[in-house]
Amino acid sequence: MRVLGALVLLLFGSALPAVAAPILAWDAVTTDASGTPLGAGLEVSSYNVYRCGTGMGGACAAPDRLLVGIIAAPAVQIDLAGQSFPQVYVVTAVNRAGESLDSAKFKVTPAAEPRNLRLP
Repeated sequence: MRVLGALVLLLFGSALPAVAAPILAWDAVTTDASGTPLGAGLEVSSYNVYRCGTGMGGACAAPDRLLVGIIAAPAVQIDLAGQSFPQVYVVTAVNRAGESLDSAKFKVTPAAEPRNLRLP
């Protein structure tokens, strides 16, 4: 299973109603590490979203690694309402073969103004 790429982060600033919170979104995983389409029965069933603390260095590992959501596919986003900021997150894809490697780490911070950020 390929590592997740191209995460999209939508940040909403304080100018919006208090209910607005960052929404983390990513591209659906449809291929394996070699780019071959996932075979029958190997489709992604869910995505795990982990909070990794505030630092960008090192791996996302215990004791800082905390599962904040399991998102059933085909959904590809999570509302981060109730999370503290700034925080670093990773996403993994899950299918019957297991859990993928972590996506790239990315840091979520509240924006002063609404904006969209597409990560490579």
